Amino acid sequence: MVQSKSDNTADLEKQIKKLQSQRDTLLKELDGVEERFEKTDRLYKKYFPLIIDTFATGGTSFSKSCKDLSVALKKGASPGKIEYIFEQLKNAMLKEDIGPVPIKKKKGLFSSFVKDTTTNFVDDFKHQYHEVVNTLRSTLDDKYKTKLNNISKRIINAADTTDISELRESIFQLIFAYISDTNVDREKVNKFIREIMGKILEIESKFSDSFEQTDSVFEINQGFESVLDTEMGGIKESTNVAASLDDLKVQISQRLTSIENALQKKKAKDDAIKKIAKQNRNNFQSGFAKLKQELDEATQYSEELEKKLNLDQLTGAFNRRAYDKKIDDEMTRFTRYGSMFSLLLLDADKFKRINDTYGHAVGDRCLQEIIKRSIPLLRKNDMLARYGGEEFVVIMPETDADGARKAAEKIRKTIEKIEFLYKKETVRVTVSIGVTQAQKGDKNHQEIFERADIAVYKAKENGRNQVLVYDGS
Repeated sequence: MVQSKSDNTADLEKQIKKLQSQRDTLLKELDGVEERFEKTDRLYKKYFPLIIDTFATGGTSFSKSCKDLSVALKKGASPGKIEYIFEQLKNAMLKEDIGPVPIKKKKGLFSSFVKDTTTNFVDDFKHQYHEVVNTLRSTLDDKYKTKLNNISKRIINAADTTDISELRESIFQLIFAYISDTNVDREKVNKFIREIMGKILEIESKFSDSFEQTDSVFEINQGFESVLDTEMGGIKESTNVAASLDDLKVQISQRLTSIENALQKKKAKDDAIKKIAKQNRNNFQSGFAKLKQELDEATQYSEELEKKLNLDQLTGAFNRRAYDKKIDDEMTRFTRYGSMFSLLLLDADKFKRINDTYGHAVGDRCLQEIIKRSIPLLRKNDMLARYGGEEFVVIMPETDADGARKAAEKIRKTIEKIEFLYKKETVRVTVSIGVTQAQKGDKNHQEIFERADIAVYKAKENGRNQVLVYDGS
């Protein structure tokens, strides 16, 4: 049967449509191939130079070819030149018998950095603690020399933060011993202790900051590993390399495997270092908290000890030692700035008779009551101290003789009201008070005290239980 012309036309149109469809499919597949090729080409151009540069060191033919290939890829050289360099590279590999190279066990770059940094931290830590010990050595007595020498030796031999923590404990024990043993000039002792504690606190604070820096190093390390993992994954997923690259592809694949293994070992090593660093940091932070507590305790202990050393144990008033310091300070202010002050000297009347008649327990009670009744009548900046026996002295800054006389009269009237019952007998106590003020021409506080003492003597001559002002004339 002969097809009509219209039928032939229809068949041709179908074939044309089919061919067009096949062409479109092939063009689409070609576009995909070209896209994959361009992607692969970009990947190799991006990562090959990076990898090849690691082998482009040394004076061998292989390393020279690697260097040439890296430069060519970076500059986008022609395929012919790149293929020629590949041939040179392949020949060099065969000639030099280069195959898969196992990576030697080696500490990671960042783990080495962390170790070196920690070593520097400890060395710096030791150096600064040496300075603390030298400061102690220049101040403490010879009886502490052996202990200080022992601490110095331990500082030299210290290897890690645990050793440093133990050294810190030894230094604190020595400081506490010094505080307990020292009974003179407590203010200077306190100032020295605060200076030493401040140095130690500064050292420990710097060391605490160094742990934060170590954490930052690990964070940077982890970021580096993440980027490297991503790039290696992209390289390994690359496919369909040209046939002329097959030999190099095998070598690169093997080396990538070695690099990946090395990276995993590096991660494991760094994780172990980080674990140790975290443990050290936790131990240090615990010790640092203890340091602050010990600093507070040492300061409080020293202040309490100073307070005890300045107080009279029987009456609770300040003692002679505290008086000597206060009167020195007031005398200095008077001679330098003209700051007026007055002195009151209180002497219990017929106190020996009270002790002899009623016993020392009653006498002690009388002295305690004198202090108890007198302190509320004084200002905060006035100082009442037991000078010795039944004598008490009051320093009144910024007060002239008239103001001091009025205060003394209040004290006298309050004390004369004191009464005790002893075996149904009433016990009374009175005081004679001498008053004087610092005067122009006074060279030292002893001159002022002598005038107050003369005033007391005159008051007793006049009948006791009275206040007398004496200016030396």
